[in-house]
Amino acid sequence: MKYGELQRYRRVRRFAHSLLTVLVMLSVWNICSRAYGASNDESGADGLLLQSRAYPGFDVPPDSPKAGRSYKDMLPPRPESKRPPVPGKHEAATVNESVYGPHVKLPDGTFLPVAGVDQTREQNKLSVFTNTYGTYTTSFDTNTIELILTGGIVADKVSVGTKGTYIPRNGYVLSGSGNVKGLLQALNIGDSVQTVHMQIPVLPEKYVRIGDLVLPIDKVNGTRYEGEAVLYHSSYGTKTRTNAWGLEATILNGMIVSVRDMRMDGSGQFADNNSPIPPEGYVLSVQSLNPCYQELLKRAVPGTAVIIELENDYLYQASTIGFDAFNPRKREDNPAGWDDGNRKPLPGMRGAEQFIVYDSGYGSSSGTNPWGSEVVVNAAGKIIGIGGNNRSIPAGGYVLSGHGSYRTWLTRYAAIGARVVVNRAEKQVMILWTPQSLLDKAQITAAKAELALEESKRLFLDVPYDKLRKQIDTVKKLREEAGRHLSEKGIVGLAQILKDLDRTATSVRSMNVESRSVENRGIWLRPKENSIEEVRQAMDKIEGAHINQVFVETFWNGYTIFPTKNKITMHNPVYNGFDVLAAYLAEGKKRGIEIHAWVENFFAGGPEPGPVIKNKPEWSLLSRKGLTYQEDVSSGFRYYYINPALNEVHDFLINVYQEILSSYDVDGLHLDYARYPGSGDYTNDFGYDLYTRGLFKKRYGADPLTLKPGDKLWEEWVTMRVGFVNKFVLRLTDEVKKIKPGVKVTAAVWPEYELAREDVLQDSMNWVANNRIDNVYPMSYKLDTSLVLEDARRTFELVKNKAYVTIGVGSFIHLTKEAFVDQIVSSHVLGISGSAIFEYESFIEGGYDKETAVGVYRQQAIVPDASPAHSLVRILQDQKSKINRIYVPLGGMNHTAEKWYSKQLDEVVQKLGGDKKPKLNPGRIKEIKKSLLRVIDTIQQNRGMHEEVKARALYDLRGALQIVEVTISKMGQKM
Repeated sequence: MKYGELQRYRRVRRFAHSLLTVLVMLSVWNICSRAYGASNDESGADGLLLQSRAYPGFDVPPDSPKAGRSYKDMLPPRPESKRPPVPGKHEAATVNESVYGPHVKLPDGTFLPVAGVDQTREQNKLSVFTNTYGTYTTSFDTNTIELILTGGIVADKVSVGTKGTYIPRNGYVLSGSGNVKGLLQALNIGDSVQTVHMQIPVLPEKYVRIGDLVLPIDKVNGTRYEGEAVLYHSSYGTKTRTNAWGLEATILNGMIVSVRDMRMDGSGQFADNNSPIPPEGYVLSVQSLNPCYQELLKRAVPGTAVIIELENDYLYQASTIGFDAFNPRKREDNPAGWDDGNRKPLPGMRGAEQFIVYDSGYGSSSGTNPWGSEVVVNAAGKIIGIGGNNRSIPAGGYVLSGHGSYRTWLTRYAAIGARVVVNRAEKQVMILWTPQSLLDKAQITAAKAELALEESKRLFLDVPYDKLRKQIDTVKKLREEAGRHLSEKGIVGLAQILKDLDRTATSVRSMNVESRSVENRGIWLRPKENSIEEVRQAMDKIEGAHINQVFVETFWNGYTIFPTKNKITMHNPVYNGFDVLAAYLAEGKKRGIEIHAWVENFFAGGPEPGPVIKNKPEWSLLSRKGLTYQEDVSSGFRYYYINPALNEVHDFLINVYQEILSSYDVDGLHLDYARYPGSGDYTNDFGYDLYTRGLFKKRYGADPLTLKPGDKLWEEWVTMRVGFVNKFVLRLTDEVKKIKPGVKVTAAVWPEYELAREDVLQDSMNWVANNRIDNVYPMSYKLDTSLVLEDARRTFELVKNKAYVTIGVGSFIHLTKEAFVDQIVSSHVLGISGSAIFEYESFIEGGYDKETAVGVYRQQAIVPDASPAHSLVRILQDQKSKINRIYVPLGGMNHTAEKWYSKQLDEVVQKLGGDKKPKLNPGRIKEIKKSLLRVIDTIQQNRGMHEEVKARALYDLRGALQIVEVTISKMGQKM
């Protein structure tokens, strides 16, 4: 395992070497980072960082939905030569040879000499103040004006100088008096200004300083990925749980006390960093691909003083980017938005790698497809909506629509309340964030919340009305407080007030959704713990997020996470003998959280072959070109599979799973990678070993190596390989139920079912049709809610009542919090049984858990099939609670309807055996189904209920009916 990691490290380093650049060393601080630094053009200092992989937590094959590519963006690639400048970067100022010394270049091309940097102002001259000078400039009189700049853009103009001017950590202040004042006064907010022959230091929002080295911190208490610097304190756990490929410095009382670098252990293997975290100190952990790594090797020695800054908040931020077209309608307006092959425009005339601006003159909405992201701007130039596509265009406002890197730019800079300036002449868009923007965000959020609260009442939704009302009032009060502070005291001390305001405003938005009390709430988790204490900490976070199912990755890369007796695989050495599966089961039982063994079936290792491939190389799955691996061309990583055609492979996997079920009281077996690798363009698809080819030749008289899609026997070749996977799943489920009849068998599947059969040779609906799967988890890791909804709807239609459907959503693909929650809530409307999150680290570290815990997962929920009878009772009792709390008080139900409906609910509960010990058996379940159908039919005719109350009641009752019908299916009855 460790040798494999070393090889992976070497490949990554070669690949990344051409991508990573150490920025220029500063005269004041040596800031080494891809994102921070200084140059003669300060505007380049907030350059855009892009992830090289959607989910860097652990390696997955490139065709996996976990690689973040399952949304199948069908837009053709755009030629690089047509792309505008990279977001966040600006061309250097063209300097006349006669220009010497520090200058600034104004938008009209004028060069103004700078009399001094961080020095006392001089009359009739221009001065520059950077964060080296302090937090504020000194006070000034009416003869002076000062401009705040960030990202090379004028962010604010200050003419009242009694308190001086705030100096942004990521920018500088221009100060001009006398004759120069008029020139600065003529500039507008949003104008670009370039510095010449000057170095402007830009401090990161979080950093560690060692001498003159400033090391930006990527995150606090999070998983360390490639190239990252992470700071750990004791709330993370007892150890950092990092691998060998980095350096860690333990810090106590502002001083480095110990250092761990890449080193060999006693067995000749590379030892993990995995430093103990002191209770009153920190561990600075820097991965070896970080630009500061080599410099840190020299400086990080015991006894060295360290300064840690975690509250260097950016109160100003700005960025400008070029756009491709404004309200494009014809091919001439935007050739890249035209589909020449079909002689028609692409939706919204937005092509690949394009940025389009629409105003209300274009129409009611942008008309774009789901493959990008959009920002809605009101008539006042303030952002009021973020995310999605085909957004409505407000009167007098805009929709900014980006695809590819432009979607990333919008995600990076767009925020509710930010100001937008569209320059049609220069074809540029500027987004500006200031302290006032946060006040505007609060105002916009509170106004939206007021409307949403009234809409929830109109729909009789089950939301915490009183708490929402109080939170909205709190937002208004905090906004007033922040506004007074800003006008009376300025920026100093404002940051915490703004944080409180932002947190409260965000919670208002999150709270106004329903939270179901019966549903699946799953999360996928790769365990990295080496002690029961660490497992407890992880489970505490999961419990706090109100998750009720954990899919613990139990068989991955060909290793088990438990001590195994099987000689072909082995207990993964990363656990140092610790039985992490047993620990998760013990902690899950204490909390009433289901623990499922997540197994990877035919995927046996990557980027190095695991023990199964090493012990049984003859089991390797062979490609058309004779390769034993699938390769990701972008990284060179290799992924290894074992052959689904071999009975001995089936025997091996079933033996491993039998050991799990016999030795551990898991709630379920969760199948993943029950498929072949992706076929790509079919020039190197898989299944071409001699044994499989021989079977096909014997049956059809042709060598499949000679076949290609469209050939006469191609469908037979696809069907044969699909059949191998189906045979395994059907046999496995038979064996599982023999060992442990009550255990659940669930599956993570490709949601594009027709494509999955052709591409990865997976026919998951065959397993469902044969009644072998208890819960289907379509892996819908997609950016646009409409795509997720389509996956949920399609799966629900195909599965019918053969199994539950739980939609898989991706926290790892950097969704906005609003989009993440919207995907879950919108899917629930369809009636599916719940949601599952891929995956634990990105969910917790991204803060999505905080969003869901007060909103869509606010109420503790029980798993529908943990005890179907108890689930039915909970739904029916919730209905009675809603009658008393919502339907009657809000005027949605008269007293006659109230008495009738309450009586009907009580009767069904009694038929279940009461609310204490309800039971379902074949005889009783038939009667329950009839009763529910009768109530559903009668409600639709009831005149004492508001139509919206009927809709809410029917939704809940149909959810109960689904539990009954799935339970009947699992009982093997036909009703």
